[in-house]
Amino acid sequence: MRLLNPTSLVSWLLVCALLILVSGCGGGRSFTAPAPAAANPDPPTPSSATGVIKHFVVVIMQNRSFDHLFGTFPGVNGIAPGVPGFSQVDAAGNTVTPFFQTNLGIADMPHLRGNLMSDWDNGLMDKFALHSGDNAMGHYDLTTPGVNLLWSWAQQYALADNFFASAMGDAPSNQLYLVAAGDNNFSFTIQPFYGPCNTLTTTKTPYTFPHIGDQLADKGLTWAWYHESYGDCAHYVPQENPFQFFTDAHASGNIRDLTAFTADLNAGRLPAVSYVQPGPLHSTHPASGYAIAHGVQWLDGFISQIQNSPVWPGTAIIVIWDSSGGLWDHVPPPQVDSQGLGPRVPMLVISPFAKKGYISHVQMDDVSILKFIQANFGLPPLNARNKISNDISDMFSF
Repeated sequence: MRLLNPTSLVSWLLVCALLILVSGCGGGRSFTAPAPAAANPDPPTPSSATGVIKHFVVVIMQNRSFDHLFGTFPGVNGIAPGVPGFSQVDAAGNTVTPFFQTNLGIADMPHLRGNLMSDWDNGLMDKFALHSGDNAMGHYDLTTPGVNLLWSWAQQYALADNFFASAMGDAPSNQLYLVAAGDNNFSFTIQPFYGPCNTLTTTKTPYTFPHIGDQLADKGLTWAWYHESYGDCAHYVPQENPFQFFTDAHASGNIRDLTAFTADLNAGRLPAVSYVQPGPLHSTHPASGYAIAHGVQWLDGFISQIQNSPVWPGTAIIVIWDSSGGLWDHVPPPQVDSQGLGPRVPMLVISPFAKKGYISHVQMDDVSILKFIQANFGLPPLNARNKISNDISDMFSF
């Protein structure tokens, strides 16, 4: 972790002290309305700083909604009385409102496409407690072990509070949107046609439509997908690896075990674009059986090793969560097509080029990251869906 300067630290502690007094909804906590944020501000002008960023590192965490992790972060469009779904009825008929979650290892919740569609309830955002239980309404804050690290990164760099999953679904849809701006028009959980570790429930045919790896390779640029426990079928989750679906990528040297990331970083051969998928033990996925701090502490160390390397001055680290995981978020996701968008999730940019202490209210989704990478390297859109999304340039200051 990078330390704050004394002046910033004092200011931040004062804010946090006030936050602890007025935020939350459990253990005597109460809510006050956050600072107003524009619902759908004008998209930013695409950056003209083409090629300034030499290395992108996109880290894909798992199954946490924005309100669950950042709903009481100062200045965001967060939890407040009167927002959609603030008061819900659970399966036992009890009224449930957002509360401060003290359980650090919550159970997994239903989060397939059908589940998320039911929770969404045509934009009312009011069926999470009914379908996922009362814990769907719980949230963490600065005082939560592990989440304090996320809040510190957000305070130092840039946080997006209007970032959505591209599809109303779970893996592999949003991973596919991240790299190809499409999921073959199938936003349901399915495993790849190719191995390793795939089951009988796979796509009928391999995917052949273009993806960002094709574009980078055609321009002589390097890329890699680093996946924890790759090929270890007891821990590897194949549907979280989008490139395993493609004929031209599934057996390439671009798919690597996560252990290769540190080796590549230390050897000075980090690709221009790296995607990093931690396994269940480190991804913050609720089903892991570990406290959320377990995954966040891994993330904190991963970020720090990049900051302490020679590539840091030209690097942008982008941290996202692939899905809300069935946890409540109050912002109705805009429906841009038949696939989504899905519920809001956190997105952080940690980079020397990131705006400092900034909260972006611009509407973005997974495709926005793809679009910004393409702009940086002078690559065209892959398809019509690629053109719809704003990019993430509002998070940067060049």
